[in-house]
Amino acid sequence: MLESGRLQDYYDDYSPYMDIDLMKMEDGFTDTFTGHKCPHLYRCPKCANEEVMFIRE
Repeated sequence: MLESGRLQDYYDDYSPYMDIDLMKMEDGFTDTFTGHKCPHLYRCPKCANEEVMFIRE
């Protein structure tokens, strides 16, 4: 699996430019803001499978 960046960056055209803490309120993952975790998108280059994994900030 290859790391493809923050999940929030894929929401819309302006997401990569938005405040990170503001986007955490919109992502639907309840523990990311208080748990200091960031959801990142991982993709398999062979099968194109995608998975969200949380990394510590």
